[in-house]
Amino acid sequence: MHRRGLLAAIAASTSVAVAGCAGGENGSYEFDAEPASVPSSAASEAGYEGEEPKPFTIEQEFDVAGVNAQVSATTWAAGYENSENGSALFVASTPNASVGGQSVNPLVRADDAELIRRLLEQVDQRGIGGEGTDIEASNIENRGSETRTILGEEVEISILETTIDAEVDGGGGESGTVEDVPVYLYVGTVQHGEDVIALVGVHPTAVDASESLLSLMEQVEH
Repeated sequence: MHRRGLLAAIAASTSVAVAGCAGGENGSYEFDAEPASVPSSAASEAGYEGEEPKPFTIEQEFDVAGVNAQVSATTWAAGYENSENGSALFVASTPNASVGGQSVNPLVRADDAELIRRLLEQVDQRGIGGEGTDIEASNIENRGSETRTILGEEVEISILETTIDAEVDGGGGESGTVEDVPVYLYVGTVQHGEDVIALVGVHPTAVDASESLLSLMEQVEH
């Protein structure tokens, strides 16, 4: 039985959308990040399948020095999944913009748990996956960190542990849900140019997919 859809299960449990931001004129600000992704050859060699980054735009009102501004932000996101071991990697590139000297990018200010929620909400909205359960910050435990070189920068990748509900394929066309699957999460961000690249990896604690996920993070291009 292969555990599948772990990334989607986390995504389905979240409720906060990503809002990467950028700027314009006359109280209206628009920015677009440059896409980030894992080369298809590298993903395939490691046993992962994914699609080219897709854009999503969020519009919101933002208070800038007491003046109400309209902010339109375009972030690019890509997901990669290995159905054999249940691991997945999510890569997002969002503008690291400031308006009136104030950052309007929530990813810059987010802690690890909030970053997971903000990013993986978009996986669900983009149709990758199904049902999941709530993940509370209090249920996410720190398991240390590793330093890897990503886009030429030394990046500290936080290692976290939690449990999720996961869709499974039992063979013969049958599927179901396994509750409280223990998983490790790998979370890191790096600024590259004018964008922030955020990465979230996940795999069941019962399998050893740490090195493959961390290696894919090191091969991200932007």
